[in-house]
Amino acid sequence: MAYDDRLADSVEGVDGNEELFSRFRHKKLGVTRSGQEVVEAPFPAAPTALEGLGVGTSLIHKLILKHLLISGALRTDELAARLAIPVSLLEEPTAFLRKEMMVEARGEGSAGISGLLRLNLSERGYQRARVYMEENTYAGPVPVPLEQYRRQIAAQTVRQQVASRRRVDEVFRHIVINPDNKTQLGAAFNSGGSIFLYGPPGTGKTFLASQLVHLLHGDVAIPHAVEVQGQIIRVFDPVNHEPVETAQAAGIGTEVDRNMQGADDARWVRCKRPVIVAGGELSLEMLDLEYHPNIGFYEAPLQMKANGGIFLIDDLGRQVAPTSAVLNRWIVPLENEVDYLSLHTGAKFQIPFDILPMFATNLDPESIADEAFLRRLGYKIHVGYVTPEEYHSIFQQYCEANGLAYSPDMVDELIEKFYRTSGRHLVACHPRDLINKVIDFSIYEGVRPSINMDMMKKAWNAYFVLED
Repeated sequence: MAYDDRLADSVEGVDGNEELFSRFRHKKLGVTRSGQEVVEAPFPAAPTALEGLGVGTSLIHKLILKHLLISGALRTDELAARLAIPVSLLEEPTAFLRKEMMVEARGEGSAGISGLLRLNLSERGYQRARVYMEENTYAGPVPVPLEQYRRQIAAQTVRQQVASRRRVDEVFRHIVINPDNKTQLGAAFNSGGSIFLYGPPGTGKTFLASQLVHLLHGDVAIPHAVEVQGQIIRVFDPVNHEPVETAQAAGIGTEVDRNMQGADDARWVRCKRPVIVAGGELSLEMLDLEYHPNIGFYEAPLQMKANGGIFLIDDLGRQVAPTSAVLNRWIVPLENEVDYLSLHTGAKFQIPFDILPMFATNLDPESIADEAFLRRLGYKIHVGYVTPEEYHSIFQQYCEANGLAYSPDMVDELIEKFYRTSGRHLVACHPRDLINKVIDFSIYEGVRPSINMDMMKKAWNAYFVLED
C-alpha cells in the first residue's frame, strides 16, 4: 500500500471528524494513488440541440443577422462554421428569421436545410442587424454560458497536476540549476499553490519559472467567448493561447456534422496549457474586465486567460500600479481559488481562479510585501548566485550552442582576473551575455568568433558600468 493510501485511510477512519479532516487533507493526496495516472478531462462535445448551447435563442438570432450583415450572403454551412455550431442547429433559428421576414433563403442542392441554403438579409433584417451592431459588434462563435465555463475549468483543473522527481529531473536535465532549487520547484509545483521566486538580478528566476510549463500535461479547452448576464467576454487570445491542431472540429459547419456524436464543440479551442507572463507593464486594469464602449463587449483579464495554466508576474515591485495594490488584488483569489469580476452595469460574478500563480522579484521581499501576504505565498524560493563549477557549465553550454571552443583555463582566468579583482558575483546570465558580445565584436571586426581574453575584455568593458 502506498504512503498516501495509508494516510488517506487513517484520516477517513477518524469517527465523526470526516468533514473536519477533509478540510485539512492535502489536495493532491490520492491524485495518483495506486500508481494510476491523472485522467485528462474530456473536451466539450458538440451540442446536438439548441438547448445544449446554453444561451438564449435571441442571442443566436442576433449573431446570425450580424454575420450576414458583415459577410453578405452565406450558405448555411458557412454560417454554421462562423458560429462554431453544427449546421443542423441552424434549422430552427433560420426558420424563425425567415418567418419574421428578416432573412431570405434559396436552396442549393436538394431542398431544405439538409441540402444547404444560401441566406441573405432582407431590408428589414438589414435594419435590425444595424441596430444589433450598435448594441455590440461581436460577431464570432456562439459564446458558452458562464456555468459551462466553470464546469470545464473545474474538469481540466491545473491544481491536480503532479510531477515526480523523475519527471522534474527529466525537464531540468540540460539546465544548470542548484539541486535544492530543483527540489523546491518540484514540491512547489505539486502544492498546486503560489510560488515566489526571489534573488539578485540575472540569476535565472524568470527562466526557471518558464521551465515549469514542461511539467504540465494535457490540453485544455479555451472558449472563444463567455456569455454572462447578456454580456459577452472574449477569452480566446491567439497571443496568449497556442491551439493544438486536431481533425475533430473540422466537420463543424459541414454536411457531415448532422450526426455529431462524439465530435468536439467548436466554440472551444483545444490549446496547450497557457503560460502568461506580465512584467513591469502590468496594471490593475489588466486584471479586470476590459470593456470597450465602442464595440460593446469585454476582453477577459489576464488571470482568466491563464486558467488551467501558469500566470507569472515578473519583476514584482516594478509595476506601473503601486505594489501594495497589485498584491492586495490577489488576496481573495489566493485564499479562495475564485475571483470576482464586475460588469459595467455594476453586476458582479464569480469565475474560477485555476492557475499556478508565480511571482518573481529581485527586490527585498520584505520591502514589497508584508508578512501577511508573504504567508499566503506557498513557496518562497531563493535563487542566488552560481558557484564557479556552475558558471563553468553554463559557459560551456553557450559556447557549444554557438559553435565556439570552450576553454576551462580561459574561464578560470576570467573568474580570477575579472570577477575576483572587481568583487563581482558569478551570475547565471553573464556567460550568455558576455559570449553574445564577443560575437558582436567579432562580426564588427570581420573575424571568426572565438573566446579569448582579448575579446572577453572588450565584452566585459561593454557589459558592466566601470568605475572611473
